[in-house]
Amino acid sequence: MQVTLKKSVVAVAMTLTTPAILAQQTPAQPSQTVYITGSNLKRVDKEGASPVQVVTAQDIKNTGAQTVTELMRFVPAIGTDSNYDSRGGNFASGVATASLRGLSSTSTLILLNGRRMTPAAYADPNDGNSTLYDLNTIPVSAIDRVEILKDGASAVYGSDAIGGVINFITKSNYQGVEVAARMNANDDGNFKKRGASAAWGKGDLDADGYNILVTADVSKRDRTSRQETTDIAYDQYKFLNGRFATPYGSFVSQYPTFYRESSPGSKNFAVSRANADARLRPTLGCDPSQVLTGTTAMGLSASSVWIGRQFCNFDTNQFLETQSAGKDATVMSRGTLKIGQTARLFAEAAYARSERQYTGAPITLGQSSVNNFTAAGVSDPFQAILEIGHPDNPFPNARASVGYRFANLRGGSEVVNANSRLLIGADGEIGGWTWDTGLLWNQSKKDDTTFGRLYLPTLRKLNTGTTLAQLAADPTISQDVLSTGKASILQWDGKVATEFGQLPGGPIGVALGVEVRREKIKLDPSADLAAGNIYALVNSVIDGERDVKSAFVEFRTPLLKNLEMEFAGRADKYPGIKTNYVPKVGAKWTAFDGLAFRGTFQKGFRAPALTQVTPGGSQFFLTGIHDIRRCEADEETPKPGATELDCAKSAAGTGGANPDLIPEKSRSFSLGLIYSPTSNLDFNIEYFKIRKEGEVALGTAFEALKNEDRFPENVIRDPNPDNWVTDANGVKIPNTGPLLMVKTPWTNQGATEVRGIDFDVNHRAKLGEWGALSTKVSGTYMTHYSLAQHPGDVEHNLVGGNAGIYDWNLSSSIDLPRLKFNVATTWTRGDHAVNASVNYVGGVSLLRVANGDTVYDQPFCHYGTRKDTDAEENRNTSVPLYEEYYPDCKIPRWITVGLGYTYTGFRNLTLNLNIQNLFDKRAPYDPAVGTNSSGAALAGYNEGLHNPYGRYFSVSARYSF
Repeated sequence: MQVTLKKSVVAVAMTLTTPAILAQQTPAQPSQTVYITGSNLKRVDKEGASPVQVVTAQDIKNTGAQTVTELMRFVPAIGTDSNYDSRGGNFASGVATASLRGLSSTSTLILLNGRRMTPAAYADPNDGNSTLYDLNTIPVSAIDRVEILKDGASAVYGSDAIGGVINFITKSNYQGVEVAARMNANDDGNFKKRGASAAWGKGDLDADGYNILVTADVSKRDRTSRQETTDIAYDQYKFLNGRFATPYGSFVSQYPTFYRESSPGSKNFAVSRANADARLRPTLGCDPSQVLTGTTAMGLSASSVWIGRQFCNFDTNQFLETQSAGKDATVMSRGTLKIGQTARLFAEAAYARSERQYTGAPITLGQSSVNNFTAAGVSDPFQAILEIGHPDNPFPNARASVGYRFANLRGGSEVVNANSRLLIGADGEIGGWTWDTGLLWNQSKKDDTTFGRLYLPTLRKLNTGTTLAQLAADPTISQDVLSTGKASILQWDGKVATEFGQLPGGPIGVALGVEVRREKIKLDPSADLAAGNIYALVNSVIDGERDVKSAFVEFRTPLLKNLEMEFAGRADKYPGIKTNYVPKVGAKWTAFDGLAFRGTFQKGFRAPALTQVTPGGSQFFLTGIHDIRRCEADEETPKPGATELDCAKSAAGTGGANPDLIPEKSRSFSLGLIYSPTSNLDFNIEYFKIRKEGEVALGTAFEALKNEDRFPENVIRDPNPDNWVTDANGVKIPNTGPLLMVKTPWTNQGATEVRGIDFDVNHRAKLGEWGALSTKVSGTYMTHYSLAQHPGDVEHNLVGGNAGIYDWNLSSSIDLPRLKFNVATTWTRGDHAVNASVNYVGGVSLLRVANGDTVYDQPFCHYGTRKDTDAEENRNTSVPLYEEYYPDCKIPRWITVGLGYTYTGFRNLTLNLNIQNLFDKRAPYDPAVGTNSSGAALAGYNEGLHNPYGRYFSVSARYSF
């Protein structure tokens, strides 16, 4: 884009971007608000050095997307590691995010009208989720366009912009009244959504000197159960996973199963096929129709104690869902007032509320010991132990434990997020300088309620003689546990721009800016949860704030009429971290009219999230820990005084704060070609490379135990000397009690590198009396994606596969299709408009190729039946027939077609019908086994790659007064 920063031009208003992407202004026009700006018509003279993709209102309509999350699925540069709020049971329940380039949501900065949003009030300990910008706060109906800067932008925006920037720009300067309604569902009547919106605007900014705009949107989505989700490879799902093929749900029901203690005082109630006849006592008090006999067809393993044994079935399938019920409501307003000829006052106010209801099965008890948490650590674990003579104990000469479901209690959870935003500011021109300043306050509040949790003071009565029936009837046995959160930013920024001097291509442009921001987050559990009175539920506890100070400068130097260069730099000061400075340089050379080349190089950074440097955080469960103080080096033999459980221990975990963290660093490079052979045809090809290092990730329990002598505060053990292990002389060894909690502080480790090619083609044709035709092609071809979890680790190119399967050494499960693209065509004639689209998502291999430094001579499928030729013996055999149905060991590519029609022949009324997935292409089968506390296991499809809607209809009507 040809950039001219004349003294009479407002080059920077509500946000200041690199001069490469500032829009031209006509000197005679009044000041205009400028955001990250590209062009819908990709002309050479409207492109700068940085690649910007613009998603217009027409593009949004063509997709049929009803939420911002759905809309982002149509952007090829969006990675599969985004968060979705369709199901609960995880640390990010209720929030939806976007990840550019698969570099995580923490490396993708989200803006609303050019300014930051506050992160949502979460402390997710999973890598890449420490900063969550919630897309649910932005309704599609309010969006005028979306501008995506697919280039590192830390030199302009600071932290979190390593992967790029997504700027959602809402409607402005609207006059009149508009109401709209919409309804959506697939051809089975599932995945229903409906909503309504309204807009009221008064005053023309140019003619009247002011404009006020208010928009509102409400929507509701219905729950769709897993059993109703049939627009996937459902037959394979049922057969290969054993899901819904039988009525089996769970062998743990309200009819208890009792387990006999292996030896007096051992607290070992484990049962095997060999001893089940003597040590297992199921209760068959249910209706005979609910009595099942265990088989492998139910998904039970061949070694399960329930094979060939009767039990009372509990239908957990009824609680599995693909889409949770939800409600959303948003009000946004903006007012602008001209002050004289060259200045304006503006204000924005917005409120958004999203509610998600996640179903889940009622809570259960098992025979093993379970950790319980306080706000600061752990409380006494609980294990159901029925003494000899207990009314429920069926064993006259031994203690028993029990498997039991409190079927009278409600399971599941509810998450309510509320977001408030207020902005006041002014912009204008004085003495040849354009200026902009604003004060922003943005707050996010979260209420997270987990239903039907067991109250430990009442539950512990079980071990002192109270019966299960009495417990279930006791009104104090359960609580609905509310945890709250609040996060906010308070930000002031000021920016100015002008021109000076003269180069062969024109005057030099300069822009300067400062920004001061206060970030806060506070997460509070309920009083009983914090006190350790709730059974097996983790806490999220944090209370932190910090001030961030920034300054930046940008130059545009038109060295020649056909060559311009851009320079930008930003300094950011975070508490406890030395001032961080990142530069950027870009250039665009116009070879001749219709052909230009451009490129950028820049450094970037992502500061540690506030949740990573503030004491506290979210707790979690750790399993399979080899406790080196209580277990021999062979990882199987317990030391004297320990048990086998210490060699594969379960314990509480928490991500400890680390004040020594430093920002992640990145380098990014882009090189592009812009070619317009005719006035109605444009090509844009962009090569990109981004590498970030020193990524902030959770430490591991292994590292904490290995360094226990150096950092004893990271390992919490049972202090009772009776439980310490002994040396060769039988002497107790201090501080060797069983593990209770392991703190895994955040550390700078590892690296990610991504390379690829973005491509866009735009064609416009006027057809005379037959109207007009426009076509867009947009895609991303990934050539390289590598991960190193620790410095020095070998880095494999993982493109085309699943990271953690391709390289078994990696913990990441990101799926990396090589190619994603979409083609959209719109034909308009008079009152009619027809649009058609094709969306392509490449396949993903599930082959095991390497394990760290070891590259297998013969890759093998991760799923299926073990073979003698497998390079390792840990193939996942949960889907033994997988290779028979999918011999290429691959999640297939997915191609869907969309069709839409818009009619405007009625006065003031617009009608629209859109069909996604016109030919009802089923979501490809994914055998991945993943579970969470809501039972979201074995979904049968990959949510990051595909959707399970099938043929999906959207109908809307809009009326303007």
